[in-house]
Amino acid sequence: MSDSPAVATTSCYCGGVRMELDVSEKPPIASYCHCDSCRKAHAAPMYQCVYVDPSKMKILAGEELIKEYRKEGAPLIRAFCTECGSRVYNKHDEVGLGMFPGMFTPKLPESHDAKLHYRETEAVFPLEKLTDDLQRVNDLSEIEH
Repeated sequence: MSDSPAVATTSCYCGGVRMELDVSEKPPIASYCHCDSCRKAHAAPMYQCVYVDPSKMKILAGEELIKEYRKEGAPLIRAFCTECGSRVYNKHDEVGLGMFPGMFTPKLPESHDAKLHYRETEAVFPLEKLTDDLQRVNDLSEIEH
């Protein structure tokens, strides 16, 4: 039996948006994304995202502070706090709600750790230097479950 709680909580940088996530089940996708769009949205060479069923996330406070943005032609909506600018979640047309493990304290359960590198051909640093042995894919259809 695990000592991990079934619910994890987080907030944006200013604390105005607070959320909880049901972490009782293994998410269908937990990855590091290397695509151009995600690198720009996060100002980072890659970012970690866990996709879950939208019913697993509950906004506890600050819903009125959340602004959603979809770039024309993009498969996802990116949401952020209008007060501090923190990214708070993604909504992907194909895979559900994306939450960012780095926002949660304490750390999410091991079941929510990244299992793959997505869009590896778009990486801006040499992935061969990473020794994590995670699956590397360029398309959602390539993901081994």
